[in-house]
Amino acid sequence: MKLIQLSSVLHFTALSSALTLPLNRRSPCEEETSHNAPLLATLGGSVFDVDVTIGADNQTFKLLVDTGSSDTYIMQDGFTCINATDNQIIAPEDCKYGPETYHVSSSYEQVPDQNFGIEYGAGLASGVMAYETITIADVTVRTKLAFADRSHPMGDGVNNGLLGLGYPSLTSAHPGTFTPNDTYFYNRAVYNPVVNEMYEQGLIEEPYFSIALAHTARDSTGAFGGYISLGELPPVELTSEFTTVPVEIMENIPINITSDKRQISYWAFTTPAVKYGPAEEEEDALVVDHTPFQLFIDTGNEFSILPTAVVDPVNTRFEPPAVYNDELKAYIVDCGAKPPVFGVVVGNQTFYHAPEDLIYDTGNGYCVSTLVPSEKNGRPVLVINILGVPFFKNLVAVFDFGKDEMRFARVSNGYFL
Repeated sequence: MKLIQLSSVLHFTALSSALTLPLNRRSPCEEETSHNAPLLATLGGSVFDVDVTIGADNQTFKLLVDTGSSDTYIMQDGFTCINATDNQIIAPEDCKYGPETYHVSSSYEQVPDQNFGIEYGAGLASGVMAYETITIADVTVRTKLAFADRSHPMGDGVNNGLLGLGYPSLTSAHPGTFTPNDTYFYNRAVYNPVVNEMYEQGLIEEPYFSIALAHTARDSTGAFGGYISLGELPPVELTSEFTTVPVEIMENIPINITSDKRQISYWAFTTPAVKYGPAEEEEDALVVDHTPFQLFIDTGNEFSILPTAVVDPVNTRFEPPAVYNDELKAYIVDCGAKPPVFGVVVGNQTFYHAPEDLIYDTGNGYCVSTLVPSEKNGRPVLVINILGVPFFKNLVAVFDFGKDEMRFARVSNGYFL
């Protein structure tokens, strides 16, 4: 999820081992037992939501799919919307969540002496922790969920909260009935995120989930967005074998943010190189930057936030070149510009961004590059590199919390079966 906020227009989202069987795609005859859920793409294909059902009375919501955070939260009836600038109460509709909100069902059981509080780059959300049932991709589990009664504006006009898919160490339950909002990163009452709990209860066969994001038109307001699959692969056409990288401990995350333990928190790995050049360049003529750097994978982020030494030379290769804007902390680019080639090396493969994924239309009469500099957008003592939505739209990503590894394979021109 978003770690850092650039402006009111451009905001970025934050701040036991088991064997895994070989990955096998489901055959058509097995579709009735598959655990694939389609995604809805909103805001021009920059946000991806999934349908969930919650409670004994089957309340339905859409939640943002986010590998960059770990809590699943849903907005409650009568929630308070807070202006992120001056902390004044504003109209609930200004929070831009969908019209549905959660009301207590007969299966709801509040967790005593715990509260929920989380800080994203886009804002804060807080409330209570409770046991409740949730269904995703035809899998129903009773587990801990967060129910928010206060929030900054963070919706897309459709979703009602967020599905967190990160590691348990980043969950944001806190002991007691109140936690100051400047300490949400600390003093965590760690618990299992939803998909981890599904596996622990034997509801999915394998300890992983996979995601494939679809390409959508920049001006689309709601379109097919791909799939999330639980314990299996999504029904997409692959054009490569899977490459595998281990999940790493983030080297620059302060230990008190991850419950005072040096442990895995984000879906992080080290890329050994990036490749880039003019759009017409052949692959063997591309510039190859062999400087390795660590990053994490975030489906809740509209942008890829990477070292300045990487994004500066890439952004100069737009035709016409993108120009850095210090106020936005991003590179303004002509909406009709010709994007360069840009690829990230993962394991033994290079995954290239589709050209259209390198330009983001703000909807305010100008466009920006989706590659932004991490050193100029983070907190002074915490620089974090992120591969966001632009990276995801050309591959299937498998997140294996049993083996603590990620696997990636290319898709066929973004074509979905």
